[in-house]
Amino acid sequence: MSKKDKLFLIAVNVLLFVLMIYPIFLGGIIGGYDPGFHMARIHALATNLASGHFPNPIGFEYLNGFGYGVGFFYGNFFLYPFAVLDLLGLSAYRAYILCLMTFVLANIISINLVVHKLFHNAWATIISGPLYLGSFYFFQVIYIRAAAGELMAFAIIPWILLGLFKLLQGESKYWLVLGISFSALLVTHILSFLILLVTAEILVLLNFVTLVKNKIIWQSFLKAGILALGLSSFFLFSFIQQYIAQPYVSTAVDQYGNKLIILYSIWMKNHFFDATIFSSMNGPVLFWGLMVSLVYYLIKNRGLYFQNKLIMQSFIIVFLFGALILSPNLLQVAVHHFKPMILLQSITRVNVVILPLSVFIIANCFGQLMTKLPKYHHQIIAGLMAGLILLSIMVPIKQNLHDVEARKGPIADWSISLGEYEPKAFMKYNTDHNFQISPKSLEKSEGFKITENNHNHAVVSISDNQGERVMMLPRIYYRGLQVKTFYNGKKLQNSAISKNGLAAVKLPADFESGQVEIQYSSTVLARLGWLISLCTLVLLMVIVLRKISIPKVE
Repeated sequence: MSKKDKLFLIAVNVLLFVLMIYPIFLGGIIGGYDPGFHMARIHALATNLASGHFPNPIGFEYLNGFGYGVGFFYGNFFLYPFAVLDLLGLSAYRAYILCLMTFVLANIISINLVVHKLFHNAWATIISGPLYLGSFYFFQVIYIRAAAGELMAFAIIPWILLGLFKLLQGESKYWLVLGISFSALLVTHILSFLILLVTAEILVLLNFVTLVKNKIIWQSFLKAGILALGLSSFFLFSFIQQYIAQPYVSTAVDQYGNKLIILYSIWMKNHFFDATIFSSMNGPVLFWGLMVSLVYYLIKNRGLYFQNKLIMQSFIIVFLFGALILSPNLLQVAVHHFKPMILLQSITRVNVVILPLSVFIIANCFGQLMTKLPKYHHQIIAGLMAGLILLSIMVPIKQNLHDVEARKGPIADWSISLGEYEPKAFMKYNTDHNFQISPKSLEKSEGFKITENNHNHAVVSISDNQGERVMMLPRIYYRGLQVKTFYNGKKLQNSAISKNGLAAVKLPADFESGQVEIQYSSTVLARLGWLISLCTLVLLMVIVLRKISIPKVE
């Protein structure tokens, strides 16, 4: 890339960054559900850090002080820097804004670097940022849904696709990129991780004949998988252990048991196939860009057999996932045969793969066309940027500001987003009591007085106990919660049991008065996960340092 092209790329990216973030300062994210949730995540990490907890086990502020295993169910790895800023005095709101701005910039850099490594074409690289961030869907992720987890995922996913394509092309050294990026996605956004896992499986199947004869590539995939599991064990082990501890609320179905992934898709005019959905979801630029690119590649390759497998296979995956969005009937068939799909809640989530692959296709086509033009390259780019601003950025900005105007006001109460991973038993218990269950209500119903309740532990005092019974305590039940019982000069310690989704303790028959203390202690499995992750990280550093230290042979 020439110096002039680099300067032009920087100018395009700066303009793109400003366009993407300026609605924030016009109130573009005020209101809604998820902003409060993500601010709560940042603040919960900050207050736990202030109390000496790292890694953060339970978000004390959640659920009326009962606590929520935020570190178990949502990857917080990339939120720690913003939690530290909150701890140092920056408000949670400003820390959240800074988080959004940081990952908008990360997305621009990621898509630029990945497109450049895949195609080595300056013009493809220059156009990649506006195409990627100019999608209606991408803008919706930041402002309409305020899905910070998905925003982070969009910055990681291009690297996974780069690793996959490079490995399938025989460049075995990219197992490091694939392993690290898959691990980063798992600890950031589980649903996107599952979608990319399916994408990887499809790509392997598409290249199976070639891979059968190439043991080195199979070994590279195996190494990438081991690396990803090793690096993410600190999160994965706790997630699995706590997920099977008790049943949790499912947001994949509504209160009547209907699958939301189906309900959200049947509003389309044509249940068999509605092609207009793609344009309205991602914008006309991306839609027509794909159409023009398809025609270009067909003419260039004189048929369906593309010389560039990356482009051909990108088209196949875009078509497969796109068909699920465009056809509710096809989606119902897919869900019937593969029920875990309902976990996505909305099939539009597969845009996390459709969008970057579409950018690869269009950017490469545009780059090739530009290299054939003798001059006026920068003027053409400037004109396209103006068109993108009008069609793919300004339109959703205007729509977003209109949508949030009606709900402008203070951020909603910090809570768990839509109740994911809230214990079913506690939800039922709370619902049956008109959502009045709180530490104070437990004092009355369980016959104790709460003397301490903070990030470290909860202590209750019982003055008149009547016989053996199971007593609920002011904590949501998780594996690792330990209960100490003090009475008649005795001290008993046991793991907490579960009752109505809350942690509980069985008081012995001779307990008349005394104290009960409950606190979280990291489980053996959680500690094992951290040990594996740390060992994997050390091994990774050794591998990277060795690669750096080995001189290249000219």
